[in-house]
Amino acid sequence: MAGGVLPKLAGFLVGTASWWAAGGMAQAQAPVEGTWRTMLASEITISACPEGFCGVLSKIVVPQGQLSAAEAQAAAAMAHEDFVDARNKDPQLRSRPMLGLQILTLRPGDKPAVFDGSIYNPQDGNTYSGYVQVTGPDALRLNGCVLFNVICRGEDWVRVPPEELAGGAPPPEAVP
Repeated sequence: MAGGVLPKLAGFLVGTASWWAAGGMAQAQAPVEGTWRTMLASEITISACPEGFCGVLSKIVVPQGQLSAAEAQAAAAMAHEDFVDARNKDPQLRSRPMLGLQILTLRPGDKPAVFDGSIYNPQDGNTYSGYVQVTGPDALRLNGCVLFNVICRGEDWVRVPPEELAGGAPPPEAVP
């Protein structure tokens, strides 16, 4: 039994040392970076920014069944580049483009693979406190909270495979 544990432990230590020597520390602090597909099939691209990590809306998919008939008809006639932040609580921000809109501002939390911050929901125009928890190499859970983080609602996102991103335009810059 001990003979099986020692080689595994040695392999782990060698792997950890290799990871550290290759700059794994910087990589380990950014598992949240990448392009993520939401439950409604839109995509959010998360990258390092001065605040920590910022997520921008990089692909818009109009959700079926969540719009009135008039809204759905208008959305179908528009190019995604023409969508604006019409539900924002601030009237001055309602004309800003949705594509490239920064909706996440995150910073490393107290627990590994957890990033705390704020989440802007363009569906209702509100900003919520919340957090993102990386649950696997290609999975995360976004949690938006109210009442001092007492009530939280979550959604699972999956990483967009690199081959789906290949050949596409680079992600848009965040819109302030």
